[in-house]
Amino acid sequence: MRLIMALALVMAIASPAFAADTVVGDPYPLDKCPLTGKALTADSPSAVKDGREFKFCCGGCKGKLETDAASVISKADAAITEKEKPAYPLDTCIMSGEKLTDKAVDAVINNRLVRFCCANCVDSFKKDVAGNMKKLDTAVIEKQKASYASKKCPVSGEELGSMGDPLNVVIANQMVSLCCKGCEKKLRAEPAKYIAMVSAPAEKKQ
Repeated sequence: MRLIMALALVMAIASPAFAADTVVGDPYPLDKCPLTGKALTADSPSAVKDGREFKFCCGGCKGKLETDAASVISKADAAITEKEKPAYPLDTCIMSGEKLTDKAVDAVINNRLVRFCCANCVDSFKKDVAGNMKKLDTAVIEKQKASYASKKCPVSGEELGSMGDPLNVVIANQMVSLCCKGCEKKLRAEPAKYIAMVSAPAEKKQ
């Protein structure tokens, strides 16, 4: 019996809900360090905290995620909100369907800004983050698909549709159409780079 209990304990420790370095949700969506505001590159150090990815300009900033996580997360949340709020694609709460007003509640969940009509809807969303994020993705794609300007995959440069139906991926509340599943890894490695490539035409068109 003791052996069985010991084995069960080892398995529980070795099999958490997700590995310490597993990213849940969106990759870090910004092109700047959340602490210094310095530009990030493909080689910038990254870290994962509670399933959430962060990228930094240097090892010193990365280390602060462990020593002062609350401050790092607060600054990242503020930067993500500032970046995504002006172009937030939905005008209704994803949970209630109610119109978003100037009293809307902003929450950064899994590295993405989600806007709600009230705090109760934030709590409801968090009860099934994975399922509700899929619901949000579907709503964003439905909203942006008709006006999506780019005709080429931003990763490969191939014409969309040349390899079958395009793959629509939502990161930072922006739909990005890819020519194939193989391009998704590069998109998630440098999301800000590729999002800028597909959002620029739409911004110029306004």
